[in-house]
Parts: sequence; structure tokens; C-alpha cells
Amino acid sequence: MLADLIKIGFPKNCISCSNALAQNENHICSSCYFYLPKGPLAIYKNTDSGKLFDENDSFFGAGHLFDFDKEGKTQKLLHELKYNANIAFGEYIGTLMGSEFISLLSDIDFLVPVPLHPKKKHQRGFNQSEILGKGISSVTSIPLSKHNLIRTRYTETQTKKNREQRKLNIKNAFELNNSSEFENKTVLLLDDVITTGSTIMECVKVLSQAEGIKIKGLLLAKAVF
Repeated sequence: MLADLIKIGFPKNCISCSNALAQNENHICSSCYFYLPKGPLAIYKNTDSGKLFDENDSFFGAGHLFDFDKEGKTQKLLHELKYNANIAFGEYIGTLMGSEFISLLSDIDFLVPVPLHPKKKHQRGFNQSEILGKGISSVTSIPLSKHNLIRTRYTETQTKKNREQRKLNIKNAFELNNSSEFENKTVLLLDDVITTGSTIMECVKVLSQAEGIKIKGLLLAKAVF
């Protein structure tokens, strides 16, 4: 009874605009979601995100759900996930990613989130890419592989670094535990934001050690560098 009264008196609000959510809405109101700047619902080499990847025989394209709008709605959503540690919201956004792209994921064998170094994951308490992956997996039933691609070197934040500094900073930061798990499989590499593509491209290089692997990428948002 008390819980019901609290819900009536203090309805949940949209993370983006702070207006009260309708009964059938979760985290984001329908109006905000409609007006969020979205990327093309496509995964191939020539999308705005796909073009950020270096040429690699194992890479078959990338896509993103949102275009990052600094100081706008997309930034609010990313901040809520990454810095306010809203896990439930992260999983919900993952379900939106999975639902929007589901027709393009029929060939995917594994979802592979970009890993955090154990120290960074301990500090933050979670890996936002894993959270998104959990939501995508709940919609698509594609298994989430969290322990094969690992981050072995702690790196400085990529923020405020130029393109070449980012590449150098992330170089040799990842390893593949068991390449045979991904042999002749198609994997979907997941991350929250792509800016220059340095981090994800380094992951692609490491994943390419698996013979016959096909790698695609799916990002929550693409930022302008």
C-alpha cells in the first residue's frame, strides 16, 4: 500500500527531460527517445562508425544507435550509465540496442564487450559495455562472452588525448585467453562510445588471432572527435 502511494505521489521521471514517465514507459519518455539523434540502423564498413576502423580482413563493419550530442540528450544518457552507475538503465538501453538491430544480428555467435582493466572495474564497480551486452543478450539470446577478451594493461583515460596519443596509450592493452573459442565464429564487439576508434580497433587486432573469425562492432553512441 505504502509503495503504491509513493509511486503515485512521486512518479519516476525521464532521465533525459525529467518529466514524469507514463505507465508504459521506462527510464526515457517516448518523446525524448523519438527526438534522440540516431545513427543509421546498419552494420557495415561504410557507416560513420565503421569508417573509423583500420582495414582488417576480419572486420566486417560497425554501427551505432545514437549520434553523440554534447550537452544534449545523448550526453545525459551516457552520463547516467557511466557516472551515476544506473545499472538498470544500462540494461534497458541494451534492450533498445538489441531490439533496434535485431534483424542484423542473426549471424552473431558471441557478444564481446570491450573489457575494463580489473583495477578500473573495481573502482567503477561495473563495466558499462557488459551491462549493455546483458541487455542485448536478453533480447537476442546471443551469449555474452566476458572472460575471453581481457584487458591486461592499465591505461590512462583517453580523454584529452589526440588521435596518435590514443593509439599509443591503448597499444598492447588486450589479450585473448582462448582463441579457439572464437575460431570460425562471428562476434559482435560492444562499447558505449566510439570517438576515434583506437580502443575498439586494438580489440579487433587481438580478436583477429582467432582463425576464421568475423568481427562486427555495435556502439551505443558515436562521438565527434
